[in-house]
Amino acid sequence: MEQRLNLMIIEDHEIIVWALTSIIEKYFPNSNITAVSSFSEGIGRLRDGYNDLIILDIKTPGGGTPKMITDLRQIQSDVKILIHTGLPEEEYAVQYLQQGANGFLSKNAPYETIIEAVRHVLSNRKYISPAIHRIIAENFLAPNETSHKKLNFEVSEREKGVIRLLLKGKWTKEIADELELKQTTISTHKGRIFEKFDVTNPIELYIKIQKVMPELLT
Repeated sequence: MEQRLNLMIIEDHEIIVWALTSIIEKYFPNSNITAVSSFSEGIGRLRDGYNDLIILDIKTPGGGTPKMITDLRQIQSDVKILIHTGLPEEEYAVQYLQQGANGFLSKNAPYETIIEAVRHVLSNRKYISPAIHRIIAENFLAPNETSHKKLNFEVSEREKGVIRLLLKGKWTKEIADELELKQTTISTHKGRIFEKFDVTNPIELYIKIQKVMPELLT
């Protein structure tokens, strides 16, 4: 039986809202779905109650920048955010994922992909389409194709635990709570991990881990 899902759709196109609602209700029949047509209304509704997931069109009136992710998380820090947009992936995906979105889905993708993306995000995994994967690889790996051979990939068991949680999209506080450590300790581990793998954010780390330590993705 599918889990109950409290979901908000921030989207100003009625047909898209109808399609998303129909698909989600089919696979999550106990869903509580709220639909709003502007970002400011979404902010207001988020203050009114808890949501497991927000499906966000970044071109909704009142939005349009990666700061939308920060604004939503200031109200509910653990809300999952799946971007669903008609804007080109190659121009927008990386910046929104870097800002903290849990997934990025093109409106040009097949409709069945929506449920795949929702399930990924609700399972604390990043949803990255094959197209986005190629974009990230081209942006972050191509200039350093051989550099990973020179780096120190000796990591402790504690660092492996932190890496796995980072790759699930967990925030520093969430990792600290789960591992029963101080946030400062996790921040220190995170800094060392980024230094060892020569990366600056979890997306780059994901791609690098996939190349050199894929066992940490399981």
